[in-house]
Amino acid sequence: MAVGQDFFSFIVVVPTLAIAALMAHRASLRALFVWLGIVIYLTYTNAIAAFDNQFNALFLVYVALFACSLYALIGGFLGLNKDGIKARFSERTPVRAISLYLGTLAVLFYLTWLREVIPAVLTGTVPQSVKDSGTPTNAVHVLDMSWILPALLITAVNLRHRRSLGYLLAGPMLSFIVFMASAVLCMVISMSRAGYPLVVPQVILFIATLAVSLGLLIWYLRSLRVAAADADESQRCA
Repeated sequence: MAVGQDFFSFIVVVPTLAIAALMAHRASLRALFVWLGIVIYLTYTNAIAAFDNQFNALFLVYVALFACSLYALIGGFLGLNKDGIKARFSERTPVRAISLYLGTLAVLFYLTWLREVIPAVLTGTVPQSVKDSGTPTNAVHVLDMSWILPALLITAVNLRHRRSLGYLLAGPMLSFIVFMASAVLCMVISMSRAGYPLVVPQVILFIATLAVSLGLLIWYLRSLRVAAADADESQRCA
């Protein structure tokens, strides 16, 4: 799994991060949303690397990567004007579709993880995924149920009511899901090449998640109106 994810990170994530950062620096709000989604992805994956990997010579590297990702994420959101961002979106923004999708995704993953965790808690046993990883807990359970899934629900509710916070979070969260689903598919391919059995329903699920998330992200970003300052600059360049 780690080999597949690292391959995806080096080949796709890092170059896209650099391009999105450059475009965001040139005042592209669309690129900024993609950049924030990638930073969420990197914060998530680097947290898992820092907590789940057996202590080794790269421990301080894991910690540094997690710290850089976390503070880049905080800094990236701090300077944003959510009311100004909402004003940039047209009436054609697929608010209901994105809200329903993110809310449904959050509920489905909560049910999936709780179906594994609750029986183990009630019977005093350890979930199979924790046994397989050999770690005290499953970092994916922790990060999903305490951070990512609540963030999806917060985004869904606020976007459904057309609040500024929903417009601010929808782009980065959709971008995160696109990169996360792509990474999972790379992990599945890597495991299959290493001789592990291919779980077809899982592959279909994440292909569908990737396709729907990417489609909604493109639709969402295309709903952005060009800011007046950007239009003036474009006219001057022309």
